[in-house]
Amino acid sequence: MKTQFMLKPLVFALAAVLSAGVYADRNNNYGPEKGGNASIVDSQNNHDNLVRNEGTVNDASVSGSLGGASGNVGVNVAAGDNNQQANAGAIAVADAHWVFGAAASANIDVDQTARNNTLRNFSVPNTASLTDSANNASGNVGINIAAGNYNQQKNDMAIGVSETAYAANAGVNVSQVSKNNVTKNNATLDYGSVAVSLSMNAQGSYSGQSDQIGNVYPDIWTGSSHPNGRADGHFDLDTATQGGSDLNGDGGALAFNEAGTLGLAGSVTGSIPVVAGFLSPVTNTASISGSLNGASGNVGVNVSAGGGNQQSNSLAVAVGCTACAASGE
Repeated sequence: MKTQFMLKPLVFALAAVLSAGVYADRNNNYGPEKGGNASIVDSQNNHDNLVRNEGTVNDASVSGSLGGASGNVGVNVAAGDNNQQANAGAIAVADAHWVFGAAASANIDVDQTARNNTLRNFSVPNTASLTDSANNASGNVGINIAAGNYNQQKNDMAIGVSETAYAANAGVNVSQVSKNNVTKNNATLDYGSVAVSLSMNAQGSYSGQSDQIGNVYPDIWTGSSHPNGRADGHFDLDTATQGGSDLNGDGGALAFNEAGTLGLAGSVTGSIPVVAGFLSPVTNTASISGSLNGASGNVGVNVSAGGGNQQSNSLAVAVGCTACAASGE
């Protein structure tokens, strides 16, 4: 009986805030299945999603909260995309046989599936934290904190209490499936610029030959100015010219040897783009600090950061009575 009385404060504190599917009367018109029954069926599905984050900051936190809380406490805090969280409780209480029935039954059935999701994070920091919270809390405390994508979290409780009835049953069934997911965590490039200066002072020499192209026949004029006066004739500059030289075989009689020096000088300044490094890479940080000190009862905490995390805290409690058989009930 010691265990029975130790659990009673927790059970009835929770019963004050949760609905227990229980009813009966003195004529033995009992509730469902002739006893106290509480049931939760929960399904979480996360399929065929695509998330692309570039430079996104996901930050989920609980700080300085829930101190001294009692009873059934459920907290869900999420930052990001497609996160699924739940706090579930089921309580069934069957007191005496003639009042509430033959049995107390509490059941929780949870199914979580995550599949065929694609997540692409580029320089995305995900931070989930619980700081200085839930200290001295009592009862059933469930806390879910998630930062990132596709996180699934559950806190479940099932309690069946039968003080003098025939039986007490509590059950929790949890199924988690995660498959065919794709996660890409990449850091993006950080571009900058570099100043450059270029100067040049070059000098060189050249040499070669030039050749008259084609035959030319300049006119000879007599007079003070041209075209005034008279044309007295012309002279030939062609391949037949005495002493002429046709280097390229294209007519003409004049050829020259050339030589000289060329100089080139100048400067230019500016900047060019360069890859300076990487921006902050994908950072996933989950932490609990200074929290849950002095807490009592059933305490479930899920803290996650990143993508595709599945977490569950489940509790099933059944309390029966050793004196029931002797009482004939």
